[in-house]
Amino acid sequence: MSISSSIFVIQFHQKYPQIILNVVDTTDDTALSALSAQQCNFAIVTGPFEQTQFQADPLFYSRYSVIMNQQHPLANKRYITFADLDGQTIVSKGRAYLCFRNMIDKYVLGLNRKIHILVETTDESVIRDLLIKNNAIYLGYDYMNTLWSHPEIISRPLVDSGHEGNTIYLLSNSQLRMTEVNRCFREFLLAWIAS
Repeated sequence: MSISSSIFVIQFHQKYPQIILNVVDTTDDTALSALSAQQCNFAIVTGPFEQTQFQADPLFYSRYSVIMNQQHPLANKRYITFADLDGQTIVSKGRAYLCFRNMIDKYVLGLNRKIHILVETTDESVIRDLLIKNNAIYLGYDYMNTLWSHPEIISRPLVDSGHEGNTIYLLSNSQLRMTEVNRCFREFLLAWIAS
């Protein structure tokens, strides 16, 4: 489940009505840079990361998944491999996201598999529309499957090569003293994820 989900926001606001959450969806690189520059208090990123200045709290492990229209030829498979992606048209959040860039470079392009990337976008409404119209498949994480809830959209796990997902972390800048507001958010999020 995503921290931008309405359930999290409502429950957090009920407990801490005086704290206003400001959640920005961005790439891991941008989030890490902003955290280093003290432009934000936390970053939620996929691992691994090489920075040593951050306190890292693992939130959960998320598996890769392939989201597609139920009429897509791959929809009949119980799971998808990287070899299955050969010749497919893909929509994704894109190479600006380190996890996607590494996965595509290593397991698709690095093995001379051919894919057609229709568009790289963070606009979920565009992605959802392309999936409904069966114009492309989406590569993402299983924790985001609820975003694509539609009778014609299904998800299949992407399993191959022993690397089937990533741990998602909450990072804070370990060189800064944690404020009371930051402590409240961190403790609430960790407890909420654990429940």
